[in-house]
Amino acid sequence: MDASEKLRSHIPALLSLWRGNSKKSPLNQSELKSVSESLLRLQRGLTGERNLVGASYMENKSQLGAYLLYYWPVTYMQISSALNLSPDFNLFREKKSISILDVGSGPGPASFAICDFLCKSGVKSAPSLSVTLLDSSEKALSLAKKIFTSELPSIKVSSLQVDLQKDFLPSEDSFDIIVMSHALNELWKNDANRISRRTDFLLRISKSLSNELDGECGGVLILSEPALLETSRNLICVRDNLIEKGFSILAPCLKNKKCPALSAGENHTCHAEIKWSPCEPVASIARNAKLDRDSVKASFFIMRKNAESKSVLENDDAGGDKNGLRFRIVSDGMLNKSGRVRFLICDGERRIPLSAKRDESHAKDIGFFSLHRYDLISLENPEKRGDGENVSYGIQSGTNLRVTANQ
Repeated sequence: MDASEKLRSHIPALLSLWRGNSKKSPLNQSELKSVSESLLRLQRGLTGERNLVGASYMENKSQLGAYLLYYWPVTYMQISSALNLSPDFNLFREKKSISILDVGSGPGPASFAICDFLCKSGVKSAPSLSVTLLDSSEKALSLAKKIFTSELPSIKVSSLQVDLQKDFLPSEDSFDIIVMSHALNELWKNDANRISRRTDFLLRISKSLSNELDGECGGVLILSEPALLETSRNLICVRDNLIEKGFSILAPCLKNKKCPALSAGENHTCHAEIKWSPCEPVASIARNAKLDRDSVKASFFIMRKNAESKSVLENDDAGGDKNGLRFRIVSDGMLNKSGRVRFLICDGERRIPLSAKRDESHAKDIGFFSLHRYDLISLENPEKRGDGENVSYGIQSGTNLRVTANQ
């Protein structure tokens, strides 16, 4: 069962909890209108005017309800997609128990998605999972615990109401996974030193990561933020700071180097976009609110602390593997004035244009025009275009391109 199907199986419980009774039927027209109106207010406050960022919107019943029926499933899919785009969590496969800390959890979609992923990812037997939820909203924490109790009753769940900016201290407990989804951007949002403060905050949190996990070095930190220009670039800045402090990228980056998106220009960023046919009631709510919801987008990084090894996806010293150079697609396809379709590809140090004539049959045959953001590709024998300082590649008759697995 894939993530979308698994999510669909949880929707009746979300509807029941939203209604506060045992009724799990689809939304009626009155309910749909009410949720859609609340969602628009929430959406404007979080991604438009952003006046709700850092505010106690989870304490508002209608906004929490809109979050539960719309953003909870979206966040679930974002985290699931990030894990599916990442190398298999081989370090967890033989572990008998796994502890998760969800920082700024809200009603728990991120840690819930991780638990679902771990329970289906090929472990010999389901691991014993425990989740600790941290959030400032008592209502969101209570709702999260009800969702876990209803859908994943075998998981041990505890929670702590806390103001992350003021009184959060590292736990004396040790965690194998720490996740922070759509919460980091809400901390110190108007502070000129927000990047350094967020970095310091994560360094303090990371003290609670396990130092060793089944012979590997350190626990795993998962960070996910909205795919907005500001939030994505801010997260990249924090990512670069953490690498300087000894963290290693598991995904999606190919090297533990400074991200080239920042130096490429102030309008450049990096985020994943995964096609998605949303389940109900997400599809109807989005349609009623006139929101586009045919994909899930997020900026994310999965990191391991105290890791001296290079990124697990990094090209080797010979410039690639036996199947050619590896790159991550980091843009949509763009048609320029000369009639060439261009993608930006990243090798972990440079963002390089890769293009082909829009009617090039060989480019079509090798799947060039079907590429999507965050595809990991192997590229052999590209046409070298541009000059030494402005490298670019083209598709020629002898070029071979294939989308590879993420391992």
